[in-house]
Amino acid sequence: MFHFSNILVCRTDKIGDVVLTLPVINVIKNHYPESKLTFLVSEYTAEIVDGHKAVDEIMIYKPNENIFRLAKKIKQKKFDLAIVVFPVFKIALALWLAGVPVRVGTGYRLFSFLFNVRVFEHRKYAQKHEVEYNLNLLKAIGIKANEIKFDIFIPDSSLEKVKKVLDENGLSEGSYIIIHPGSKGSARDLKPSKFKELAQKLSDFGFKIIITGSESEKELTKFVSDGLKNVYDFAGLFNLKELSALIKNASIFISNSTGPIHIASAVGTPVVGFYPPIKVMSPRRWGPYIDDKIIFMPNVPFECEKCIGEKCKFFDCMDLINIDEVAKAIKERLKVNV
Repeated sequence: MFHFSNILVCRTDKIGDVVLTLPVINVIKNHYPESKLTFLVSEYTAEIVDGHKAVDEIMIYKPNENIFRLAKKIKQKKFDLAIVVFPVFKIALALWLAGVPVRVGTGYRLFSFLFNVRVFEHRKYAQKHEVEYNLNLLKAIGIKANEIKFDIFIPDSSLEKVKKVLDENGLSEGSYIIIHPGSKGSARDLKPSKFKELAQKLSDFGFKIIITGSESEKELTKFVSDGLKNVYDFAGLFNLKELSALIKNASIFISNSTGPIHIASAVGTPVVGFYPPIKVMSPRRWGPYIDDKIIFMPNVPFECEKCIGEKCKFFDCMDLINIDEVAKAIKERLKVNV
């Protein structure tokens, strides 16, 4: 029988990946309520974890940090369990060098010998959701999930900042749709011109629409919003906590497969998502983990093992998504507010 009191969970990739790991830390904390739980994340994603009720400490992973310095820091913490949700050689080696007694990770990497509890699942086959793959790591040490919860913490200050901006623009909670046209390139995306077409149609239906994005995406959000009635460009206005608050109070959230779509599902906001017909990027693995969702994929006669680019006669497959059908589905979903 395992028993752990000082636990490290490692997930050092993108926003959506970290959000989909939050159920892991909740399940661990429920199983070992007296344990200290530390979450190792990238600096970029730390804000989304900040204040989480199951996290006692956040460690920042720096890709350029010396491996021996990282191992020393880990050793000083005296962890008795480390779970590497996203396999990174440097982290696996640092945990081994630090002598962490139980090191859980995938069994299918060249460096998997550095883990002494291995889980043999190929995620690339996308046979289940990322949340379920993540939770399966816990089964290897006798922890089962009875309930899947995300519990993103949103401070009052973030809610107040969002309310202030909404008030200044004549908007209120629940009165707006969010369109988030950008992404970090994790999947094939719906084009900006298609998002603009969708924003136009939803505006014509009488909806108020907020376009969100980072500071670096202002050119994109301006393109989508420019010249449209009742469309508000809020790019660069909010940090991650504030964006979470804005999303939480939206009537629906619309985007490609990207981090904020997982924030939306985690805070309970209905979601419309656009996904390519590529197995490793499929909604089976990367879809919003919420029942209240509408997923659109191109109608092609196969599921791609990988994208072969311009060699494929369906290279621009995402253009096959019919925006009239998308707008109609959103209008039907929100008919009580039209």
